[in-house]
Amino acid sequence: MRNTTLAVTMALALTLVAWGLSYVWTKIVLAEMGPFTLVCIRFSLATGLFGLAFVLTGRRPRRLSLADHGRMLGLAVLQPVGHFAFETCGLRLTGASSAALIVAAIPLAVMAVAAASGRERLTTGNLGRILVSVVGVLCIMAGPTLAPGNGELAGDLLMLGAVLSTAGYVVLGGGLTRRLDALTVTFLQLAWGAVLFFPACVWELQASGWPTVSARGAFALGALTVLASFAAFACYNFVLSRMPATRAALWLNAVPVVTAVAAWAMLDERLSLGQLLGGGLVVLAAAAPGRKKAVAAPKQGREAEPAAINP
Repeated sequence: MRNTTLAVTMALALTLVAWGLSYVWTKIVLAEMGPFTLVCIRFSLATGLFGLAFVLTGRRPRRLSLADHGRMLGLAVLQPVGHFAFETCGLRLTGASSAALIVAAIPLAVMAVAAASGRERLTTGNLGRILVSVVGVLCIMAGPTLAPGNGELAGDLLMLGAVLSTAGYVVLGGGLTRRLDALTVTFLQLAWGAVLFFPACVWELQASGWPTVSARGAFALGALTVLASFAAFACYNFVLSRMPATRAALWLNAVPVVTAVAAWAMLDERLSLGQLLGGGLVVLAAAAPGRKKAVAAPKQGREAEPAAINP
């Protein structure tokens, strides 16, 4: 029992550290290559790692019908393509810590999108949590983390685009993703992401040439691929097999804290007092307990369940 508890703790710690550092690693790589090149290379390598893992373990992705493949392609436009296009471009302009704090609002954005689409009726408590998170995000966007006038507000707005893309994916794809196992969904998301980002990657390389990557940039790219995209996902799945999903999700609210500390140590980023307050509001609103069963709107089916997002 003690060994299992230790293994779960270590897996959860690796997940938090890898996903928290992913924003910092992304900013490091973005200093040396374009956003679409970065995401295409990252997704291609991660897809290869998952394929190798399937071969070594003897497991196979679940076979999908042609219709389900079409649905997965449609959902891939939102997640990962929409999410990572907004996120990676946004990180070129805004701070890593600000970005992580804004992304922490995804579970509450899911509630808002589900309510707006008529799939869920908001409780008073959940409405309050959404409003608090909105105030928190506005506080984050109001104060600069980097040098004034560098387009940080535009970067924060792009991060909001990433949040809304993922919220739309969770709400619209809830039925399909609940029918499939997590490994199959993640493998297909990465594969479709690599394919869909490839044309933008080619265009970027033609415009600016093949990037010259330093040892630091290569390490950050490798860490993004191996740790953030592959190992952290495997560890989080292991955690979910040993711990209730709601409890595990609460720990993910510590990801922005890891990012803020790492961004301060590695990128010399500083959050203003207002941004710290706003970040605290977002994290508290996301972590606050809500009703386990939402009040569903008539004739609209099951509530869309927020999914763990792989940064």
